[in-house]
Amino acid sequence: MDAPILIIFGITGDLSKRKLLPALYHIFSQQLLPPDTKIIGISRRPLNVDELLGSVELCVLEKDNVCDPAGIKRLKDALESFQLEPSTAADYERLKQRLTQLDAETTTGNREHLFYMSIPPDAYKPIVTALGEAGLNDRRSRLLLEKPFGYDTASAENLIELVDRYFTEEQVYRIDHYLAKETAQNLLTFRLYNPIFSSLWNAEHIERVEVRATEKIGIEGRAEFYEQTGALRDLIQSHLLQLLAITLMDLTADMTSAEIHRTKQYFLEQLLPADPQLALRGQYEGYRQEVNNDNSTSETYARIHLRHGAERWQGVDFILETGKALPEKLTEITIHFKTTHNHSSNNLTFQVQPDEGIKLDLIVKAPGLENETRHTALDFDYQKLYADTQHIDAYERVLLDAVRADQSLFSSDAEVLATWRVLQPVLDAWKDNSSGLLIYPQGTLPGKA
Repeated sequence: MDAPILIIFGITGDLSKRKLLPALYHIFSQQLLPPDTKIIGISRRPLNVDELLGSVELCVLEKDNVCDPAGIKRLKDALESFQLEPSTAADYERLKQRLTQLDAETTTGNREHLFYMSIPPDAYKPIVTALGEAGLNDRRSRLLLEKPFGYDTASAENLIELVDRYFTEEQVYRIDHYLAKETAQNLLTFRLYNPIFSSLWNAEHIERVEVRATEKIGIEGRAEFYEQTGALRDLIQSHLLQLLAITLMDLTADMTSAEIHRTKQYFLEQLLPADPQLALRGQYEGYRQEVNNDNSTSETYARIHLRHGAERWQGVDFILETGKALPEKLTEITIHFKTTHNHSSNNLTFQVQPDEGIKLDLIVKAPGLENETRHTALDFDYQKLYADTQHIDAYERVLLDAVRADQSLFSSDAEVLATWRVLQPVLDAWKDNSSGLLIYPQGTLPGKA
């Protein structure tokens, strides 16, 4: 395989600096891509590569933040800047010429071109259109899109129509980095190869399923993004609904990429539209000052209850919750099993972050003459068990899978539309009004301050 070319639109943006460039540093440090791999950073202004890398904490994941000089050199040698105005057709012709030059450096002249949109969705249109009009959408081209995929059902449909005009579904990679985390990937393996749980995976045995992703930090300077997006769109529409789907969707013995998407889509399309009366939203104190908008109705906390139309899940409550400035940072999926005892039940928790692992909560008898029961946990910790094993960060996995043309961990257009359909009633109920918006002190859970 010829070394690929990764073209990043938004190379100087927040996402690139926080996630993409550190991930690329690790990839180059560990030499997980061919040595002639190239990265082209697209910027409207002249861009100095040394200054760009100097402004990024490349080694944030390393112990003691110690960088590998050889890895930094490989990344720096691979990275070049390219000045481009998104609305100027001539700039895309120059980009095409540069890609042709880089193609010619290989023996086959057949490099793959990965266009990474590290930009807001409302900036996609001129770029996607110009790439298509310039012929930068041939079979070697792949388009990597960051969430949110639109802002509601209508905008998602428009965005999908735009992308489909120039790229096939096989060329489009809609990124959900939560699905690239080890525990999220292990969900399917856990269910496929541990048959003791298969017979329990239904409404007869499961009372409710909770998927939550909470953070202690606030919006961290992302005022424009958060004012447009809010917690419901930011995490529930993409990450949490996808995690719910891979946790509960039907499984077959042959879980290929196509089969995973088929079964995920089937599960998501049977979710009933969310009831706004069962949804809760909040905004942490001080948010309006951060975004300089005293009338902001953007939620920094959201919690919704869902039900499913399939007989297998009749009566099971699905709870999805996310928020900023909450008491703790965690992402986890908890299965609450039914019990005949009012005072005890079993829970199975998939911990996605920060400590990836699986925990089974059991009831046992305490030592002694009395029949006293206690909760205890069977706890599987990835980091402890595989301390000597190389761990791949979520964005590293996203990039490597895109290079390998593995779409298993990406979202299809049908899945995206299904998730917006589920949330649309809540979006409509919350639009441009503050009804029911709870203002909560930072570091507390809304409604329990």
